[in-house]
Amino acid sequence: MNKLKILFPIIFVCLTGLTNICAQTQNQPLQAEPNYDVILHVLTGSNNPIDKSLLPSSLSNAVKKLKTIYSYSNYSLNSTYLERVTSPGILELKDVSKKSDQSQEYSTSVFTDWTLNSLRSLPDSQRKKSIQIETFRFGQRVPVVTYVSTNSNGKMNNTINYEQVGLTLKSLSLLENIPTIIGSLSTSKPDELIFLILTVKPADQ
Repeated sequence: MNKLKILFPIIFVCLTGLTNICAQTQNQPLQAEPNYDVILHVLTGSNNPIDKSLLPSSLSNAVKKLKTIYSYSNYSLNSTYLERVTSPGILELKDVSKKSDQSQEYSTSVFTDWTLNSLRSLPDSQRKKSIQIETFRFGQRVPVVTYVSTNSNGKMNNTINYEQVGLTLKSLSLLENIPTIIGSLSTSKPDELIFLILTVKPADQ
């Protein structure tokens, strides 16, 4: 009986505390998750003469870093993607674009598919604002000339097959609002590479 007298006040206090916590939680208004702009630049590095002014000034530091690693003389901008996602969030995009071949009189389509899963804003070890991404995947189906023939009029005909290229990154992190090189891919040409530069920053209103 004495033990029951002691336990009853303790149980009553615990239940009262849990009730107050639940009531406070229910009374707190729900808040929208923060939005982020996700900007993906796709660059091509080569030794072909191109207009360097096509590159955004925001990518100058990233391109300088590429030049210290690769011997390409020129970098061109293939495409720019601007998407908005909440934290945490999931982003999926599929796109088709035209690609012209300067050495041939034809253009082909390039199919792009990229996803980003579980974007979160967290401080890094130096307490700087950092973006943590659970999974990033980028893939393309690119045209590859597999056979060249000549018809009776002397015109060259190309046989084109589509090949899948891409990369997958697990547990990626980058500083907020800093264009960051996250990967490279080969193209159908031996003297070219594709570079992916990702920027994540708080979205404007």
